[in-house]
Amino acid sequence: MTSSIAQYTSCSTSGVRPLDYQLIHQINRIAPGLLVDFSHLNVACGAGCHPFLQAPAVEALEKAIAIRRKKMIVNSAYRSLAQQAILYTHYKNRRCGITAAAVPGRSNHNTGLALDIEDAQGWKPYLERYGWDWIGSFDPMHFDFEGTKCKNLAWLSIKAFQQLWNYNHPDRRIIEDGQWGKETEIALLSTSCDGFYAVPGFERLENISELPTPGRSLREGSRGEDVRKIQLKLKIVPADGIFGKKTAAAVIQFQRERGLVSDGVVGMQTWRILGSL
Repeated sequence: MTSSIAQYTSCSTSGVRPLDYQLIHQINRIAPGLLVDFSHLNVACGAGCHPFLQAPAVEALEKAIAIRRKKMIVNSAYRSLAQQAILYTHYKNRRCGITAAAVPGRSNHNTGLALDIEDAQGWKPYLERYGWDWIGSFDPMHFDFEGTKCKNLAWLSIKAFQQLWNYNHPDRRIIEDGQWGKETEIALLSTSCDGFYAVPGFERLENISELPTPGRSLREGSRGEDVRKIQLKLKIVPADGIFGKKTAAAVIQFQRERGLVSDGVVGMQTWRILGSL
């Protein structure tokens, strides 16, 4: 039997990745393009890390990395509501050496405006130059983005979960208010780590691979099975799994026809629409 969020005791949050993908997918349905993939930068992400931040934070991060000319090791960036609930439960139960954890929905990680990184002191002057703030020895790996043009999205990760819960439990609906209350807490803690049975647009999931993987953006030079899936969707012959100029041109044309940013990069938005074909 698959364990629930309440039963999850591993110190790594990577075990809830199927549910995370569903939550990120739903956030993208509510607010398309709000979370921006930064995996194309000179970064390496840990097993539980989702490489997403708000656009102004990604822009500032890119500048800091370019100046230092060193790979950044990212332990956490955008954090799903499920991940936050696990960390908060660990914190309350004094597990995994966690000395600080916000209530789910109240962490800057939940709104795409925070990073936990290795070599924080080495990165500190570079990040601070572009609006990132080290919050101190209280949480030594943590930086918050304090720049302009960001949104207060503390409600969004909660609302995404509430919508998915109600979609799968029409007989046990909860209020979709974007607030972390007792009703939402009970619902989340009882949710399977493998995610929901169905999500909007992907009915009766037999395999989580039916969902687009939000952490993998594809561009010219990419290779592999995900590229081949794109080529099959776009009827590119041969579907050889190599993202070359022909594939890039087809992606750009597809994006133009759908009113997307025609950059030739298959990110979250393009994945979502391709998945509906």
